[in-house]
Amino acid sequence: MGRRKPGTRVAAGQRSYYRSLLEAHGDNPKSVGYNDATTQNERFARLARVFDGQVAPFTVHEIGCGLGHFGEYLAAHHPGAAYSGSDLVEEFVVACRKKLPGSVFELRDVTAEPPAERYDFVTMSGTLNPRLETPAAEWSAHVRAVLDAMYALARKGIAANFLTSYGHEEKRRPELHYQDPGEILDHATRSLSRHVEIDAAGPLYEFTLRVHRPEHVHALYPAAEFDRYFD
Repeated sequence: MGRRKPGTRVAAGQRSYYRSLLEAHGDNPKSVGYNDATTQNERFARLARVFDGQVAPFTVHEIGCGLGHFGEYLAAHHPGAAYSGSDLVEEFVVACRKKLPGSVFELRDVTAEPPAERYDFVTMSGTLNPRLETPAAEWSAHVRAVLDAMYALARKGIAANFLTSYGHEEKRRPELHYQDPGEILDHATRSLSRHVEIDAAGPLYEFTLRVHRPEHVHALYPAAEFDRYFD
């Protein structure tokens, strides 16, 4: 029997992890690795800042949509957003389809089989935190591959959040991934776009990465004086 590809091994571990959480907690933030709805909504608010400047209806696709909690947040705070999602865990996709029948949810791994669809914005919340038993170097490569896949799907921008590697060593758990903000900023700027934000201003031991496509930023700054910066 041939050896499984690293991506397959990562996906299998993630499915098992989230299925155990779902069985224990049901439709609850704890089933997607969060403590409570208050801190979950804090993360959502910082992800949603990637939409700043949007006045027309726009599409948002969440990779690792879990139980669709971000879709519920958008319905309350950004009603102009047309939300959809995808996940590796079939039980999550089934639950989302029942809860949010007006949205489309797909069972898929965007790094293994990139879809043909494109969205204005692509987001991810917390999915890159549980490294579990994956070696650190392999997980770091996975993080970069996921961000690259997100950017390829987005017409305007992407947003993802991470546990930060700065400080709080005494609170760290060995199964989780703590991302160096400088390393991910370097990857995003060199490989994706120079229009990048690192938002670590909130109360959590986390940061949010927001990456904007140059053409989208140019549209937000239509004055002729800015044209020279987009040549």
